[in-house]
Amino acid sequence: MNINMKYYIVTIGSIFLALGIGIIVGFNLNYDQELSKQQSEVLSEFEERFDLLNEEKSDLNKEIDSLNEKYDKLKSYVSQNYNLLIADALSNKNTGIILTNEKNDYSEELENTIREANGNVAFNIVIKDTIEDTEKLKEASEVTGKEIKSSQDCINYIIDSLNGENAKSDLEKLQKLDLIQIKVLNEMYASYDSVVLVGENEDENMKNSFEVKEKNIISKLKSENKYLVAVQREESTSEFIKLCSDLKISTIDNIDSE
Repeated sequence: MNINMKYYIVTIGSIFLALGIGIIVGFNLNYDQELSKQQSEVLSEFEERFDLLNEEKSDLNKEIDSLNEKYDKLKSYVSQNYNLLIADALSNKNTGIILTNEKNDYSEELENTIREANGNVAFNIVIKDTIEDTEKLKEASEVTGKEIKSSQDCINYIIDSLNGENAKSDLEKLQKLDLIQIKVLNEMYASYDSVVLVGENEDENMKNSFEVKEKNIISKLKSENKYLVAVQREESTSEFIKLCSDLKISTIDNIDSE
C-alpha cells in the first residue's frame, strides 16, 4: 500500500497537536489546583485573624463596660457625698477667678464652690473683649500713668495691681474704661495662691481670642508662680481646655458635673 505523504504529515501533526494540548491542559489543571490551594490557605489565615480580632473586640468591650460601671459608681458616690468630700478642701486658701468670656459666665457658681470648700474668693475679675481696643488701651495708659500699648501690657497691669496695695483704685481705672469688670475683690486679694481661669469661648475666632487673652494671662501668672486651673462645662464644644492643656496647666472639662 502506498502511503500518501500529505496524510502522513497531517497525522504526525495531529499527534503533536494533541500532545501539546494535553500538556497545556495538564499544566493548567496543576496550576489551578495550586492556585486553589494558595487561596484556601490565605482564606484560612484571614478567618483566623478575623476570629482573633473579634476576641480582642469582645475583651475590650468587656473592659469598657467594667470601666463605665466603676465610673458610674464613683460618680454616684461623689454626687452623694459632695459636701463631705469638699469640706475644708480649700481651708486657708485664697483663690482668684478670672473670666475671659462674658457670654458664658458661671463664675458665681465657682465662688459658691470655693466657699463651700471653706476657701476664700480673693477676686473675681472679668476681662472684656475691649482689651483689644487700641483707643481704650491708649486711654488706659493715660489714666494709669503706665505704658499700656497692647493687650499683654493691660493684662500685666491687672496682675501687677493684684500684687500691690492699691488694687481697688488701680483696677477701677480700667473698669471705668469698660476694659474689665470687678465682681469680687476682698481684703486678702494680694495673698492669692491659685487662679481659676474661665474662658469657654465657642466663637469661630476662639483661637485668636485665646492668643490675646488667655495665653497672656497664663504666661504672666506662671511667671508669678501661681497655681492655675482652667475649667469649662461638660457640654461645651470649645477648644479652650485643649489649648490650656497644651500650655501645661491643669484643666477640668466637666466643672458642672457632680
